[in-house]
Amino acid sequence: MSKILTPAIVREELEKESGIIPALEGDDARSFCLDKWDATFDTKSSWANGHEDLIIYSETTADDYEVWICTDDHNGPRSINEDVYYYQNNEQFMERALECLRYGGSVWMDDYIAEDAEYDIAEAFTIAYEDEYEGLFENMKEELLKTKYDEYKD
Repeated sequence: MSKILTPAIVREELEKESGIIPALEGDDARSFCLDKWDATFDTKSSWANGHEDLIIYSETTADDYEVWICTDDHNGPRSINEDVYYYQNNEQFMERALECLRYGGSVWMDDYIAEDAEYDIAEAFTIAYEDEYEGLFENMKEELLKTKYDEYKD
């Protein structure tokens, strides 16, 4: 008789071994991801410290229009095509932020922007957690199939 592995068993083993649960959202997902990636996402400080890998802030143009900057260059000239946004594009900002954070980076977002982007930030980290969980689930499934079970059935 073969031993059958199910998703419920994989979830149980994953939680028992590492305390990982299937669904984290918002701040909990953010904390998990930042810890796992050894990354920092600062939305509280008034100013960037100068060492961040990505900074997100707004500026006022000479003719009093507000533009948003999302750049990896603290002091150099901004790339109008890549770094300057006419609208506050929170989804795009978070896409770039997560790309940086996944590799242990540091991101600073102006608190004014972070306040407006609160939903987008929570949503981005929730989705990132789901991706992380899926990878951990697959790893655990493969490990259990190698060591304790003969086949997997949904």
